[in-house]
Amino acid sequence: MSEHDVLRFLADVTLFDGSVEPGQVHLAVGGFGVRGEEKQLPLDIYDKVALYLILAARFDVKISGVYFVKNVTRIFFDRGYAAWVFAAEWPFFSKMLRVGKALDISADHINKKLGKMKKYVEKLAEGIRIEHELREEEGKPKLVVRFKDGKSNELAHINVGWDGKSLRAVFGGARENAERLASILSALGAEVEARQYGNKRYVELTTNSIAAIRRPELLEAVKAFVEALYKNGVIDGGKREYLLRELAAGPNVVEVAGVEMSVAAEKVDKSERLVIKYHPSSAEAFDAAVKALEEAEFVEGVHFTAKRPEKEEKGYIRLKVPAGLWKLEELRRQGVKWAVKAVSRLEEIAKARGFYDLLDEYLKPAREAETIDPRGMDAEDPKRGIKAEIRDVKVMWEEGRPRIEVEYEADGRTETFSFIWGVETGGKVSAKVRLNYEKAAVLAAVTGDESLKGRNGVVTLTAKDLFALAKIKGVGWELLRWYAEVMAERPKHGE
Repeated sequence: MSEHDVLRFLADVTLFDGSVEPGQVHLAVGGFGVRGEEKQLPLDIYDKVALYLILAARFDVKISGVYFVKNVTRIFFDRGYAAWVFAAEWPFFSKMLRVGKALDISADHINKKLGKMKKYVEKLAEGIRIEHELREEEGKPKLVVRFKDGKSNELAHINVGWDGKSLRAVFGGARENAERLASILSALGAEVEARQYGNKRYVELTTNSIAAIRRPELLEAVKAFVEALYKNGVIDGGKREYLLRELAAGPNVVEVAGVEMSVAAEKVDKSERLVIKYHPSSAEAFDAAVKALEEAEFVEGVHFTAKRPEKEEKGYIRLKVPAGLWKLEELRRQGVKWAVKAVSRLEEIAKARGFYDLLDEYLKPAREAETIDPRGMDAEDPKRGIKAEIRDVKVMWEEGRPRIEVEYEADGRTETFSFIWGVETGGKVSAKVRLNYEKAAVLAAVTGDESLKGRNGVVTLTAKDLFALAKIKGVGWELLRWYAEVMAERPKHGE
């Protein structure tokens, strides 16, 4: 038995017989639970604890405390050590977590515990330093990537080279070293394991699996290696551009509420659209994904569309654009961690794949939502001698439709006017408002639309004006939610 085997064993028993919390990790050791004195086994709880302590002494398991409470003994692990315990089994645990979510297994407490273990692994990954050495051997570039702890002690390393077709990172050596490297790479985001060939254990990564590790230090090191390959004539300009693009983008996948969705920009006639989609492997996977999205406050029909797989027909879940992106940005603004990562990953993919302007256009209304406080804002129309100060802008509801009320002060008078948003027969949103020169100047200030100045009579506002009003604090998100809901009621081709 190796030290890595012990780590994996402790991870497995903690999953089923332990507790994982942010401040502590412990293993619960109880009796064997047999019934009847005649069936009593010779080992009792103290013998089991003794076996664990012998294991700890033999393999330097870091235990912070042992506590006896009634019929259960709790063995507490050092939290830093616990992170390595979970990382050792993470290649398997990460698959288990994905399968558990996909199948919506009834043992939900296992999924929750795996999620808590994931946080330990992520924290471990954050503390790993990545350094590199770029050199030449026999006229060819070679990259050595070293992984170190906070005290600059080397934990593992891997060599990156070119095999004629793709980048290939390889380590071959003793089992312990290979398994430690696999744990580190897995914690950093790669799907990898140590495999035995002959009398050595090997860890290998190709271009895609290297790109899956989104640590800037590693990516910059590999980009420098690609440039060295090009400079030395090992690869041509086309291959250089391809590799740099793949490294910058990584896998075209973003995780939304635990659902891994592919991301692509597709040409439709002369325009381009963003497609964020999940293809479930089974009906059970579909149900679990829908459940996960709904629990994250995504509404089917409003923020995503879905088709359940049936017999030979494949199913899908598609994030609606822009409404689904607006919801994602709203959650990001609320500080939801997975949403922060999802938006960041979308931006990373879009920049590398060349459709960032498209993504930014879709996200813009939500990014600007409720960023302006209109109270105290000046409204002026010098040409007509009008000067006013905005007191407040608020939204109220009438029969499911938003009514915007604007209050302002001019010449010592306090005035208000309002207008109600609705949906026209053709499906477009609009609002009609009766203006005079003074109200027109105020509305121009509120919306930022200078063309409204000087208007007198009934004016029709459009979606452009709604998005401008969405920038106002206390108004924005309600308007965007209403817009998303009424647009969901309008049928679209391909949905």
